[in-house]
Amino acid sequence: MNLELIPLLIIVLLMVSAGGVDVETTEFVIKGDHEITEHRGALIVGDATVTVPNDETISGPVYVIGGEFRVHGTVEGDLTQLSGSLVVEDGGTIGGELQHIGGSEELASEATVAERTTTEFAPSESDPVAAYTPVILTTLILSLVGAWLSRKRPMLLENIGTTARVHPVVSLTVGALLSVTFLAVFVFMAFTLVLLPVSILGLLIGLVSIAYGIIGLGYLAGKQLETPRVGVATGLGVVGIMVVLQVAGAVPIVGDLIAGTLLLIGLGAVVVTYFGLQEFEPVLLPE
Repeated sequence: MNLELIPLLIIVLLMVSAGGVDVETTEFVIKGDHEITEHRGALIVGDATVTVPNDETISGPVYVIGGEFRVHGTVEGDLTQLSGSLVVEDGGTIGGELQHIGGSEELASEATVAERTTTEFAPSESDPVAAYTPVILTTLILSLVGAWLSRKRPMLLENIGTTARVHPVVSLTVGALLSVTFLAVFVFMAFTLVLLPVSILGLLIGLVSIAYGIIGLGYLAGKQLETPRVGVATGLGVVGIMVVLQVAGAVPIVGDLIAGTLLLIGLGAVVVTYFGLQEFEPVLLPE
């Protein structure tokens, strides 16, 4: 699933919960091509193409957060589009309210929509300073935290940095497996609306772990400066890592792979060292 859909999925699940819809009847279509017939309950369209065929009726509500939703038949309830593509063909009917917030929509001339509302956001003017302000603030915070940790608890960052340097393959593998597993668990818990706060908390812990990994890599980079001022070195190292991530992210495909690899190595090193509390020692197979 596209990671960009996670914030929208959280919003939709909160909307489903507030609307009193039975979560057991909620269906989330992630990928592929699907024809939906006689579905009773909430339907969430993700990275998929979902079609309501002619002479078929679903109850709704329907939430489009990605992919494409095509209506040839009838949607009895409300339809909310936050992203993706919506197409209502001739003869298609939306019996409730069509609320368009984002994404592209195409309504045929003979389509029937009972009620339609549109939420428009005025496009903001391009401002390089405003665009890079979140990155600059994040870099500043991480560098300050890294400088403080390197002075107060240097062994934590030493364990993480050493593991990332000596065991990059292990760190990368653990980071990749953890990210994939966490995503699946997050989606599962999010659909169990009682556990939605737990899944959001888990998402925050994951983001903190990634940030901690960046600090660990920054500490490792700062050691190359060979300066006795370890706090300054770590802060500069974190800045260097953030610059590398930003530059790599601007390069299609290859840059994304480099940035993703660095982040996963840092995440894996954090996990296998228990957030730096323990030095990582790989298992040795008996001869």
